[in-house]
Amino acid sequence: MITVLTFLHFVICVLLVSVVLLQKSKGDGLSGAFGGGGALTASFGNRGAASLLSRATSILAVLFMVTSFLLAIF
Repeated sequence: MITVLTFLHFVICVLLVSVVLLQKSKGDGLSGAFGGGGALTASFGNRGAASLLSRATSILAVLFMVTSFLLAIF
C-alpha cells in the first residue's frame, strides 16, 4: 500500500512540476522556450490553454496534498 501510494505521489509531483512550468508567465515561461507557446494558442485558443492548465494545476495540487497527508498517516 505504501509503495503504491509513494509511486502515485511521485507521479503527481512530476506532473505538477510539468504543468506549472508549462504555464505562461510574465517572461513567457518554459512553454515559450520550447516553441510551445504558439502551438498551445493554436490548439486551445488564448483563454483555453490558460484555464486548462490552471484547472490541471489545481487538481494536481489537491491530489498532492491528499497523498502527502495519506503518506504522513501511514
